[in-house]
Amino acid sequence: MTLDWETDVVDERILDGGRGVGDVSARRAMNVLVVDDKPQNLLAMKALLADGLEPGLQVLTASSGPAALELLLTHEVMLALLDVQMPGMDGFALAELMRGTERTRHVPIIFLTAGARETQRSFKGYEAGAVDFIYKPVDAHVLRSKVVVFADLHRQRQLLAERIEDQERLARVNALMLSALSHDIRGPLSVMMLNAELLIRQSEQPTLQKAGIRMKAAATLLGRQVDHLGSLAQRPCELLQVHPRRGDLAVLAAQRLDLESNQAVLWAPPDFDRVGDTTGDFDHDLLARAIDQLLMQAATHAGDSAIRIQVDGSAHRSLMLRINFDNVLSPEAAIHLFGGHEPVSGMASPHVGPGLEEPERIARAHGGSLIGGSRQRQGTLLELLLPRHQAEKS
Repeated sequence: MTLDWETDVVDERILDGGRGVGDVSARRAMNVLVVDDKPQNLLAMKALLADGLEPGLQVLTASSGPAALELLLTHEVMLALLDVQMPGMDGFALAELMRGTERTRHVPIIFLTAGARETQRSFKGYEAGAVDFIYKPVDAHVLRSKVVVFADLHRQRQLLAERIEDQERLARVNALMLSALSHDIRGPLSVMMLNAELLIRQSEQPTLQKAGIRMKAAATLLGRQVDHLGSLAQRPCELLQVHPRRGDLAVLAAQRLDLESNQAVLWAPPDFDRVGDTTGDFDHDLLARAIDQLLMQAATHAGDSAIRIQVDGSAHRSLMLRINFDNVLSPEAAIHLFGGHEPVSGMASPHVGPGLEEPERIARAHGGSLIGGSRQRQGTLLELLLPRHQAEKS
């Protein structure tokens, strides 16, 4: 079937192509813009698109380029069908203006032309932003098929935009809750710190002083956790961007261990070891955050057992930061760190819980991984694996 462009039919309406009304009223209207300087061609296009096509599809018509631009200012359009040969502003000029405007930059454009199939004309059209050409007389089946495809793509984009909006709204709510929670914890925490300081300074009994020191360390650790909650509230949807530069992972780890804020949460200095060449390319700021988080979790769950830290550069293409201690995690702590998953083999699990989410994200952003586990007679292990060079990410 072909369409005679001189046919004179039908009034403008919201089209209901016989597929059933369903929840059409709840959908956003999908607008197709038809631009042609001949009124009879506009009427013919309405008739064509009215025949068995999409529910909720609305046809907007304009008889010139300027009239089309006015419609585009007030209507969202999922597809534009532009006649190439129009007096004044032709279809190519209109397409270039649409591509130069943020609001209409991504509207798909199909050119309608009665001219001969010329390579130069086609090239000019695609250069102006066309996604396709349809030659007159128009094959009704071909045009309907193309409109159906663009309608499906439009719906998918709408659904994706709605899901993103829902996720962003949920992230904002979570951020508010995290911010309120961290604020509520700081009051009792400051009292705990003050009492620990008084116990350390005023008590003459070594056992009480030691208890005060441990209380202060615990309060400092809790304060770090609260700070972490606050940082999550400020960047709930942060997309990690890695800016690698040459560095020594062992040196960075040693520097983080020397920080007073990290020493305050550790009962005793960890055993530190380095093996092989520990230099590589990584984001120093992100890795510092990851190391701080791993040290904080180790200090939280190691109890009285010694913490051992090793930076292993013996492999040719990778670097490994390994933290382990003899204490075995409680079921609750295992869920916090590893999500309650059983190790796949040995004692290492590729799954992480909320306690390791940030360092695991940092490892993945580098093309690496974070694994760990906790078993009787083996203790607890955390391993952060990174490619030595970012070009070697796999």
